[in-house]
Amino acid sequence: MIRIGFLVGLTAFFLAFGVGLQDRSEPRAGFGSVAHASDDAGSFIMNLADRAIGALTDPSLDDSVRAERFRELVRDSLDVDFIAGRVLGPYVRRATDMEMAEFRNLLEENIVRKYSVMFKSYSGQKIELLDTKEGSRESTTVSILVHSTDGAPPSTVRWIVHEVDGKNKIIDIVVERASMVTTQKEEFVSVIRRGGGKVEALLQELRERNAELAQSRS
Repeated sequence: MIRIGFLVGLTAFFLAFGVGLQDRSEPRAGFGSVAHASDDAGSFIMNLADRAIGALTDPSLDDSVRAERFRELVRDSLDVDFIAGRVLGPYVRRATDMEMAEFRNLLEENIVRKYSVMFKSYSGQKIELLDTKEGSRESTTVSILVHSTDGAPPSTVRWIVHEVDGKNKIIDIVVERASMVTTQKEEFVSVIRRGGGKVEALLQELRERNAELAQSRS
């Protein structure tokens, strides 16, 4: 069972451990721009894995360089603005523009600091592309099968992709019927509620988490 309680934790898991892509449906093609996410969402996920493996898995790479390369991939492949709005739940309406801007930056920083180091542990796990299906609101679901190298049964993971300004972006990942956006929203909303319903409580929590991660990586 894959147990990573954070949306981009699983993203990092896939990118760091998911090379060796096997496409059941069709040969790999070029990755040009398209009008709708469903046109090439599967190729987008496969290409993203290839890029990550090529840029991030060298064990001799300095951690700071790896982190900045991962940051570029996060910005290019995730719709962080969309995710930030969703994981705040009802409190997104209470957040000021300044709080939303800081939250978005803190969320990205947490993603980068927490998960970039995972790429050092790549050991050849396989990812098989199963299918792509159009969903609601012009999103596309990309289903993949993750084959471990220890003999454990494969796990099915569904990636939800939509288009932003002509580019595919990941907005959620569903593992064993659990949405990572929903999981993260439950955690963040709980932090805000404990802080009296103030978004600042979550911002402070993320500031502290990021500071601890920065110290542990130094």
